[in-house]
Amino acid sequence: MNETKKNTWKPIAIAAILIAILACGAVVYLMNQPAKTQIVEVQVTPVPVQETPEPTAEPAAEPAAAPLSLWSDGYGAKQSLIDYVNAVTAEGSPDFIPAEDRIAVFDMDGTLTCETYYTYYDTMMFIEYCLVDHPERVSDELKAVAASIQPGYLADETLARNFAKAYAGMTVEEFSEYVVEFGKKNTASFENMRYIDNVYLPMAQLVEYLYDNGFEIWVISGTERTTTRAIVANSPISKYVRPEHVIGTDFEVKQRGYENESSNMDFKYENGDELVLTGGFIQKNLNANKSIYVEREIGQRPVLAFGNSGSDTSMMNYTIDQRNPYLAQAYMVVADDNVREWGKQDWDQKSADYLAKGYIPISMKSDFAVIYPDGIVPAKEQYVPFVIDEVLAPVAESDVKLSGDASDFVLLSEAVPDAILEIRYYSTYNFIGDRIDGYEEPLAILTKEAAAALKEVSDELVSMGYRLKIFDAYRPQMAVTNFMNWALDPDDARMKEYFYPELEKDVLFPQGYIAEHSGHSRGSTLDLTLFDMKTEREVDMGGTFDYFGELSHPDYTDITEEQYAMRMLLREVMVKHGFKPLAEEWWHFTLENEPFPDTYFTFPINSDSVAPAA
Repeated sequence: MNETKKNTWKPIAIAAILIAILACGAVVYLMNQPAKTQIVEVQVTPVPVQETPEPTAEPAAEPAAAPLSLWSDGYGAKQSLIDYVNAVTAEGSPDFIPAEDRIAVFDMDGTLTCETYYTYYDTMMFIEYCLVDHPERVSDELKAVAASIQPGYLADETLARNFAKAYAGMTVEEFSEYVVEFGKKNTASFENMRYIDNVYLPMAQLVEYLYDNGFEIWVISGTERTTTRAIVANSPISKYVRPEHVIGTDFEVKQRGYENESSNMDFKYENGDELVLTGGFIQKNLNANKSIYVEREIGQRPVLAFGNSGSDTSMMNYTIDQRNPYLAQAYMVVADDNVREWGKQDWDQKSADYLAKGYIPISMKSDFAVIYPDGIVPAKEQYVPFVIDEVLAPVAESDVKLSGDASDFVLLSEAVPDAILEIRYYSTYNFIGDRIDGYEEPLAILTKEAAAALKEVSDELVSMGYRLKIFDAYRPQMAVTNFMNWALDPDDARMKEYFYPELEKDVLFPQGYIAEHSGHSRGSTLDLTLFDMKTEREVDMGGTFDYFGELSHPDYTDITEEQYAMRMLLREVMVKHGFKPLAEEWWHFTLENEPFPDTYFTFPINSDSVAPAA
């Protein structure tokens, strides 16, 4: 037992010595290390590291301004436009439209610009040109037209043709310069407004907004094309609308020296040549023409359309047609602000009508936060009319070549025996209500050349089952004078409800429905229709002879397809055999190569006038 104790103390001693050695080494090591701060455990909120930005050449961009700031919030049109643009420009959107197909079309007058001076820019310009700036260049007839224009007038194709006549002989450049010069005049309808300041500011901002979002902007106007281009080029939207993106009414333009050539194929433009307005007329860009010319000149359906009246609806409907492959919308501006503008339209009625047609209405009163620049406000009076007597001079009869020689005329009953005669001016059923001076017998007389061409027309139509019915042919100058005297009598309106219910009598002469000299008096013009040999009735043309109004225009489309087709049949056959139509009257045709283009005949209508000499 003692031996065991004796043997166990040795390892314990050795272990103690080793521990002591290790402890001494540790003390020496620690004495040779740097001093350390006592570690305290705390909770710290991390702070983001602020990096110094790289220097830039330009300061950071300002935040983008809210779109359409000149439009009022809360009335629908503004948000509708923004929502549409966002939907069609966002890639990945189900309504995305590629930039090349983003086409927006705008009417001009009443949509982009003022049309209430008391009327359109081009009409006010015509008035000033004829009565103030250049009365020496225009006829008394055109002066009378200009002096008669008042609010509520009919801005139809007849008036546009008079516009074309007024500027005949001007080069295109001269005409464009006159448009701009006129625009610098102050309008009496507004305080502090020149005509060229006529753009609605919210609509100009909308054009810019669409352009910035990749839309191609077109202006489709009833105003003549050169006029529209000049107005646009001097407006706030000039840099967003290229000249070739303007479609308007077209006046005839030809190369100087060749104005009377029927074709432009026999000569060429040379250095220094000039293009001039001839006084001729091509087309009025309203109603169906707006959709037709959009197709012809753009070549595809727009996706946005903006207008303000019924004459824009064809363009609107063409845009939102269900065959459009893209999401499309149409907007109509309603002129309902009679404080900042001369707007008199009823919002409730107009907006309901437009919504029913699928258009989105825009209220000038509510949707436009502003309309014009500061300081432009309506004047006390909207217009001051011109007095006709102060601007007209009597027509010198010596300026007109008259003749009583009927030797080159024939009776139509002999030259075209299949024709039926219903000579209205021999009867009392006409727009005057009396037999007309010079119609002594119910006969139709024409020049030999016109009668021969009409015989060819008759023969072709008879083979198709139709005969010609003649209402009027040669008309003696005394009959035209009878018309003029009647037009000057304001109290005689017996036949108004039958022949001119939409018009006041005092506009019939100024607007060209009655002229002081008629093509009929040259002997190669006639009024006619078709007679169906099977039904033994006059063909229904969708309008009656001598009705004064748009219903009588050959291309009027608010009639049945059959009525329109019959108008076109008559027109086609007449043109085929050398007659030219009149744009205002489906029944009126003149021989293209008439033998007496400058002579007005005076002999009365009776069988003795054309009897062979003894």
